[in-house]
Amino acid sequence: MCAERAVGGDPFAVLLADDFLTDYEPGVTADLSQAFLSSGKSQLSVMEIDGPDISKYGVVVPNGAGVGIAGLVEKPDAHNAPSNLATIGRYVLTPDIFDTLRGLKVGAAGEIQLADAINIHAQQNTVETVRLNGRRFDCGSVDGFIRASNHEYEKRMLV
Repeated sequence: MCAERAVGGDPFAVLLADDFLTDYEPGVTADLSQAFLSSGKSQLSVMEIDGPDISKYGVVVPNGAGVGIAGLVEKPDAHNAPSNLATIGRYVLTPDIFDTLRGLKVGAAGEIQLADAINIHAQQNTVETVRLNGRRFDCGSVDGFIRASNHEYEKRMLV
């Protein structure tokens, strides 16, 4: 909600800093923007996560009809996850998300959760997904940050 003043009434991209995405052409944000321009619906970048790690992510509730989704569940228990499609920290959202956020009650961790607002929009059939076509590193952990750094260093050493 703090970004609303900067965003105004325009669609906007959200790029979460702890997700480092690489080896992706033309780029995840470009793909999300193109999908938004085609449909006018909010777009979430997603990737398949199998096993217990799915509980670390927002998980897509599929609608069975393609790229649209029926909902989004934040960090479900691995046994109750509605799919293996996890949201990755890149989104293109419509500015009406701010109205939805203002109407939410405090959720997990005592905060208003963006995932809860996206879930409401998904239930209204206004959210779609774009599959990640590159590499992702979770730089929210030291291990992920080091792996990302090593990956990029090794790419540059081969040039």
